[in-house]
Amino acid sequence: MASSASFLSPVSILVSLLRARVLYPYEDREWRYSAGGIARRVSTQTKHSVDHTVKIKRLLNGKSSMKTFNKLIFKLQKINLLFATLSEAFATKSEYLLMFPVDRILKIFYKITTCLIFGFAMANAQEIENDHPKGSRILSAYHGLDPLPDRATRLCGMAPVAGQDGMPVTFSVQIDAATLSPDAFAVETSAGEIVTPLCATLRPAFEPLELRTVLLIGPFSPEDSVPISVEIVQGLDDVDGRSLRGLRIDSITPLSAGPSIVLAERFAPNAEGLQKECPEETAQAVQLTWEGGVTGPQGARLAEPQRKAVSVLLANGVSVTPSFLGDVDPDNVVVACIGQASPAVSVSVLGGFFYDPGDDANPETEISVSSKW
Repeated sequence: MASSASFLSPVSILVSLLRARVLYPYEDREWRYSAGGIARRVSTQTKHSVDHTVKIKRLLNGKSSMKTFNKLIFKLQKINLLFATLSEAFATKSEYLLMFPVDRILKIFYKITTCLIFGFAMANAQEIENDHPKGSRILSAYHGLDPLPDRATRLCGMAPVAGQDGMPVTFSVQIDAATLSPDAFAVETSAGEIVTPLCATLRPAFEPLELRTVLLIGPFSPEDSVPISVEIVQGLDDVDGRSLRGLRIDSITPLSAGPSIVLAERFAPNAEGLQKECPEETAQAVQLTWEGGVTGPQGARLAEPQRKAVSVLLANGVSVTPSFLGDVDPDNVVVACIGQASPAVSVSVLGGFFYDPGDDANPETEISVSSKW
């Protein structure tokens, strides 16, 4: 008995202190647990921990990080079981530990491990985000037309397919066409289905300064469901060779909405890819990227009503109307040609002038201009 007392003396002191501060409310209750009882509590806490981590996993992107995460969970489960074993062993050696609330220990341990798991998840999510090009993200996913014309699949070199949806997905970076494939995308529907597109193409917006809008074609709205998210799940690179896997957008512009501007970039009027888009007297060109392809009403060519609906705020505080609209082919990119030299800082467009392929008019839209010059 003396040897047991000397062995447990540091533990007994600690338990006595804990009893004085922590266990006072429990003095009238018994805390004697069998091995089975301890195991059941450990099992319950472990189950709760695993259930909780399912939500945390959503913070992680990429297969390598998920593997690392799962290894950590497995190790934490083993520690939980080890803790249960030690608790049982000490409980048989000391009357103090018999009175100690083992489930309280487990709850404290659960909170600590949950914090560790959450911190690990956040760190990995941040690390993955940092692996992407600076600021790279999906700017928009636009459920633009349902159904598409059957011949739309010819853009991917396929035979006509009936009953498909069209959804342009626009990125903040330009896409390497050689890495583009339908398998890189996963579209989730409101019915909980994950749909792989039939077709993914940069057409028709594939000029040198475009290459950032991928047209997805597929069955994205079967029955009464609608698409609710798009995620990059396999290899897709930007033009600098950096992976975009893991990027995701959970806000899909619905069919009933018209297109908005998602990107405005300022270029020199003679920049490569803009030659002959603007008149010679143009001082700067602002390339406007819309969520989806735009035309006038009922597919009409962009003309004076659309030009006059655009207002450009300059750095000197003056708002001007573009002298000309260039690149008016029916994709989602339009060039506003500006005659004034003061740098453009923002663009606004009145609602009801730019129409998508479903003939839905744009809402009033405004965006800041980033300079590429």
